[in-house]
Amino acid sequence: MRVGIISSETFVSRRGGFGKLVRMIGRELARRGFDVWVITWRDPGMDEYMEVDGVKILSYPYTYTSHSVFRHLADYSKVIPLIRRVNADVYISIDCMVETYIAMKVAPRAKHIIWVQDPFDEHDYKLLSSIDPYYKFNKPKFEATRALYTLAYRRADLILTQAKFYIPKIYKLYRVDPRNVVYLPNPVERIPDEASIVKAEEPTVCYLARMDPQKRYWLFFELARRFSEVKFIAMGAPNELYRRLYEKIVKKYVGLKNLEIKGFVNEEEKSRILSKCWILCLPSVREGLPIAFLEALAHKTALLSTVNPDGYVSAFGYYARGVDELAKGLQYLLEDSLWMRKGELGRNYVVRRHSLNEVVSSLEKRLEELKL
Repeated sequence: MRVGIISSETFVSRRGGFGKLVRMIGRELARRGFDVWVITWRDPGMDEYMEVDGVKILSYPYTYTSHSVFRHLADYSKVIPLIRRVNADVYISIDCMVETYIAMKVAPRAKHIIWVQDPFDEHDYKLLSSIDPYYKFNKPKFEATRALYTLAYRRADLILTQAKFYIPKIYKLYRVDPRNVVYLPNPVERIPDEASIVKAEEPTVCYLARMDPQKRYWLFFELARRFSEVKFIAMGAPNELYRRLYEKIVKKYVGLKNLEIKGFVNEEEKSRILSKCWILCLPSVREGLPIAFLEALAHKTALLSTVNPDGYVSAFGYYARGVDELAKGLQYLLEDSLWMRKGELGRNYVVRRHSLNEVVSSLEKRLEELKL
């Protein structure tokens, strides 16, 4: 079976959660005998055609920072020949996109899956625009996109969601019948053997995400300034759009002796750091359900965050309902080794619900059912 994955990113250049998911799912499906193609936006350094881990990647130029409708229409037209070239039996959209609807029109005989990852409503755009000018809310554009996505959801042969709290959200946004939505959680690539997880002797807190404004990474740095007796490790690099801002902010904190800024790290280094950390702190203004949460929990690392998707943070850490509560939450988790108990509970949950093999097996079963 030929599977075409449609996504705004891959884990080739832009290393976000969507790209990580595409690489994991694409690689595992290819290992199981599927002919896997990815259609994605082209980032600097990407070729029009690439092959990674047995997955064929086709990219097209898309200027996502542009506010010109005509520029976007011109870019969308470039995806049409790629969809025809892939000629997949099933297309999987990593979240609903304009390209999702285009694929439905260009390849009407194929099956189409939407895997809900992080749908935006009006409140989300306004929240992000308060901290990031690139997310400036445009009411006419939002309503036009909403109408198009509604049509795409109606045409979809299968709707998956990685988080349960999205089900009422997409009902409100796109009138998607909750009975037609199937829960399929995102997988964790590496769940290490329990014996290999050895926590640091000193309190150690980490950050794992892009260094972009919506993540409010500077609040993590401020915690490091305040808690001099705690070790802080920051993992992640900024999107090129925000590199100058990042460099300006980081200058204020590079002198802190208890703060280590690692930048982007590979999988081995990330696992090593998560294994020794007590707590993952993510002070974002908003999030979906980040894969970083799942990766941390797989390493018995408790969560401290200003978001609480599907109740993960309150169950396996401390949910800070405002930025002023981050310090309170850190103190709370450090008291009486509460972070340890929360981390152990989180690991047990991730092992049961988010293992890569189980998630891909469930997806494979769904693909085979659509083929019948």
